[in-house]
Amino acid sequence: MARTAIGIDGRQGTAVTVDGSVPGPLLRFREGEAVTLRVRNELDEPTSIHWHGLLLPFEMDGVPGVSFPGIPPGETFTYRYPVVQSGTYWYHSHTGLQEQLGHYGPLVIDPAGPDPVACDREHVLVLGDWMFANPYSVLAKLKKDEGYSNYRRRTVGDFFRAISRNGVGATVGDRLMWGRMRMAPTDIADVTGHHYTYLMNGQGPETGWYGLFTPGERVRLRVINAAAMSYFNLRIPGLPMTVVQTDGQNVEPVTVDELQIAVAETYDVVVEPVEDRAYTVFAEAMDRSGYARGTLAPREGIDGLKFSEVQGPIPFEHGERVRLTLVNDTMMEHPIHLHGMWMELENGQGEYLPRKHTINVKPAERLSALINADAPGRWAFHCHLVFHLDMGMFRVVEVSPYEGER
Repeated sequence: MARTAIGIDGRQGTAVTVDGSVPGPLLRFREGEAVTLRVRNELDEPTSIHWHGLLLPFEMDGVPGVSFPGIPPGETFTYRYPVVQSGTYWYHSHTGLQEQLGHYGPLVIDPAGPDPVACDREHVLVLGDWMFANPYSVLAKLKKDEGYSNYRRRTVGDFFRAISRNGVGATVGDRLMWGRMRMAPTDIADVTGHHYTYLMNGQGPETGWYGLFTPGERVRLRVINAAAMSYFNLRIPGLPMTVVQTDGQNVEPVTVDELQIAVAETYDVVVEPVEDRAYTVFAEAMDRSGYARGTLAPREGIDGLKFSEVQGPIPFEHGERVRLTLVNDTMMEHPIHLHGMWMELENGQGEYLPRKHTINVKPAERLSALINADAPGRWAFHCHLVFHLDMGMFRVVEVSPYEGER
């Protein structure tokens, strides 16, 4: 272990690392092995490693003051234990707030025999919450004001709206109850995205992690919530997840669109992407104050292309009726605008299709619109969020015959 300079989304910080990275390296064992690990502490303070979820002799559990004295600066401790289980686990420091400073990593144990979960490929996804502030200072402030990181508080307006809805007595009683608990009903997380940058495999949301797949493969995602304080809601828009294991234990498979993963939990899910396109892996903090994200992609690079990378316009034939399908694999809403023609939103109401020049596509939504290509020429087609437009979320539709310059 050592202190290491790291970069997250263009900002610099200093982490407590294992082998120089956040998260630490993937450790992979096989059930039935005997493990020997020599851990050298190059910090200027004691440290430790706890093997989260592993069944082992208590002297090897790695909790200072309970099962061993800790690893002093400059010294080496040897962990020796038999591997008596299989599954997805992780390791982290049990010393002070070192875990919050980046001291954690994934651990996978393959079964001694055939794995009952058949897959063609796997990726390990380690979720984390990084703060550039000093975590000890944040903790000191939380001790003085448990909700100081919570900016989503009830207002006077909320109070009077509650009175009109529930009456004076019930509203005042509710406020007094929360007051006695010294809590706010909107204080969902002790520490929020105000302080945190949420990570997936050490990458912030601006950078993002990505992993590859081949369409038609069964892909196993070993998801570990190594965050210090943050619950996440995990989803992959357009791609159901089949849960096959939790906390290292195989379970009867169940298919979900979203799951909530508590701090320190692990979930193994299998996904089967069949389309030759990218999918967003989206882990949103439970209080909705931020997110970590990644991409499952069929090839290296961004499947979606910026305007500057596109060769030629989208061709429409004059007079034809086109069905346009929009798929939002991101975590944001996108107002999509087509110049020069109406889009008729297919909303399940038969012939009553609303005519729209702008269609809002919500996260994880797939919808379609019908277009009468009745306006020859070249027309802009883009997201109307100006920053997105400027970054290249823009195409050109060409309705032919078009006699303009090509």
